[in-house]
Amino acid sequence: MTPDSRVPAAKAKGGRPKKKDEDKRSKAIQVRLEPASYAYVQELAQQRNTSMADVIRELCVGDVTVITAEQEALLRQIATMSNNLNQLARKANTDGIRSVAILVDRRVRELGELLDRYAK
Repeated sequence: MTPDSRVPAAKAKGGRPKKKDEDKRSKAIQVRLEPASYAYVQELAQQRNTSMADVIRELCVGDVTVITAEQEALLRQIATMSNNLNQLARKANTDGIRSVAILVDRRVRELGELLDRYAK
């Protein structure tokens, strides 16, 4: 056994890498909100499955997109119609394009109308 083999190797330092100073959350503020504003922030946090502090941080940098109930219903309709259109395309590949051409054209027009309403 050589003397060098008895010396333990330098142990690697474990754990998470250190954050840069500009990435650290070192500043704190306290904000008082009206009950309606508090409920709004709380609802956004629940929708995103995150904390209220994270929502406020997102609001500060403009990263929060609020979807109204009407927009959510339209998105659900668009998803349903897109699924139907996909099923029709699959059927056209299986049975031939002429068998479903009229149905596909109808669905495309309906989807276009929904997208036009959503864009407004």
